[in-house]
Amino acid sequence: MNTDPTLRKKVTRWLDEAYETEDNRVCEELLGKVLSVSPDNPEASLLLAEVFQGDEDQYRDRLRHVLEVLDRPEAEWSGYLSEGCLPGWLKAAALQRLAFSLLADEESGDEEKTEALALAEELVQNDPDRQTLGRLLHYGALLKLRRYREALKETIKDSADSPERAYTKALASFRLSGPCEEAYQSVCSAIRIDPDLPFLMSGIWEMDDEESEQDDRTHAMALVFGPLLDEDEQAAAWFNTPILIFGFLTGRLPDEMAQTLEPQLEEAGMGDMLKIAQGQLEALLQQDMDRDPEEIDRLAADILAQLGDF
Repeated sequence: MNTDPTLRKKVTRWLDEAYETEDNRVCEELLGKVLSVSPDNPEASLLLAEVFQGDEDQYRDRLRHVLEVLDRPEAEWSGYLSEGCLPGWLKAAALQRLAFSLLADEESGDEEKTEALALAEELVQNDPDRQTLGRLLHYGALLKLRRYREALKETIKDSADSPERAYTKALASFRLSGPCEEAYQSVCSAIRIDPDLPFLMSGIWEMDDEESEQDDRTHAMALVFGPLLDEDEQAAAWFNTPILIFGFLTGRLPDEMAQTLEPQLEEAGMGDMLKIAQGQLEALLQQDMDRDPEEIDRLAADILAQLGDF
């Protein structure tokens, strides 16, 4: 569409300044200027939703509005986006943020989870290169809706090794068959793929408040999948056991926690198994004292897998 070059320059400057400022009030003022000349501008509306100081329902309504605008056949705002900003990127961002908001909320019911599933499916369909969290959110929605067989089928079709695929396979297998070797080996695979993640998901480590974009996946896994591992007492005990054993082997447990847990493992009959695993790892390390931390993690995960279902 034809746009006023002078006005377009102003809008681009306002948007750039809105991205750069750390003052939410200033950001809102700049975005207000954009919307005054480009009503329903989806880029401005999306950024405004992120800095808006309101409740979660209002935040979601703003994201739904962005998606509604992007789905309209007419796009009077198309000439007033920042340099390099694409409507497809805006849609993916809105879909991802709305689905995540719905799934991370413990108060969400089946209606909200079903909405999140539809959003995640659309995200996956439009993201063949897996640049978004679509697959993670899709798995999470299926699990939260207790559609375990469907979730398990999705893991079979998914050829990419990822923590979300491994934990989905473990959770779905556990819910369908109870504690079993398939579920256990899937947990070991998940630990092998990302050794730090289970300690964030289980709350043993705290999430860093200053998370970067690189940590978006970790943040989503902790908030979407973490509660699924701790959904009831049996699940929490079963999933936490291999995580704790791995923590002992690799020194990932805080000292105070390790001192408290060791006698508890003894009481639960796991003390001998832990000692065997520690002895195996120590023997391997004595053969080569120059192993890097990543290799030690792999060895510990292999030993964990060999121990078998607890």
